[in-house]
Amino acid sequence: MIKSEQMKKFQKELFVWYEKYGRHDLPWRHTDDLYHITVSEIMLQQTNVPKVIEKYTAFLKRFPSWKKLSRARQSSVLQQWQGLGYNRRALNLHKMAKIIVKDHNGRVPRDPEILQTMPGIGPYTRNAILVFGCNFDLMARDVNIDRVIRRWHGKRQWSEKKAEKIVLTFLPHGRARDFHSALMDFASLICTKRNPQCLQCPFKSQCLAFPDPNDYVRPKKKEPGRSEQGKHIPRRIYRGRIVEILRSKKADTNIIGNKIKKDWDGQKDKRWLTDILLQLQKEGMIIHKNNLWQLK
Repeated sequence: MIKSEQMKKFQKELFVWYEKYGRHDLPWRHTDDLYHITVSEIMLQQTNVPKVIEKYTAFLKRFPSWKKLSRARQSSVLQQWQGLGYNRRALNLHKMAKIIVKDHNGRVPRDPEILQTMPGIGPYTRNAILVFGCNFDLMARDVNIDRVIRRWHGKRQWSEKKAEKIVLTFLPHGRARDFHSALMDFASLICTKRNPQCLQCPFKSQCLAFPDPNDYVRPKKKEPGRSEQGKHIPRRIYRGRIVEILRSKKADTNIIGNKIKKDWDGQKDKRWLTDILLQLQKEGMIIHKNNLWQLK
């Protein structure tokens, strides 16, 4: 069991480290505008920081408010999302804008339960928006934060229930925003998933995993996909390629197939591709008109 004085020492040393080495130049760290925070959090869900920095400012320039975003054509939102991947996030953000303008007077609800009803908002993103935008005393747990605290406890792995209980105890009252920024930077720069910089760690004298974290590695499940020139390509990659093509022009199924798959075989692959196209249509991302596919 970690004693309170140990925890306070951890918090103090983390803030000292963050003051000196933290990524203070990240643009979303200089605002508490909940629209800006929400855009950054949704972009960061599955995209690395350098790519998000590149796209974040341009997106806000094109759609500077919930109202502007809500009135935009879906195809324009998808165009602006180019390069970020996982295009469903753009659709969810667009839907969220419409709901916020229509039902919430253009303001992000600060009630966690209401916020989580928004498209694409799960427990982590909900808490992250309220932590970084409002400094609420909530814990936005992700794998990086879990990793730092789990290693500090000398655990190779732990249960979800145990993680939730323990990680929350580390949150300093009134400093949730700074604490999360510091812990995320520390996880990104020092306590990394692979090749952690243990010798540079300010907590090495307290960390029960030092000098070898030796994490438990779960075998990755093979994603559904299709063989391309003998290599397995995940279905999500083909989805992204389809949207990329349709950003610039309309196309029929055969043209799309030839562009997204190097060894496209119309007889063998057409039904498989049609299933993907119909799923994208069902999700409201594309439409089929005059025998051509296009962004909605």
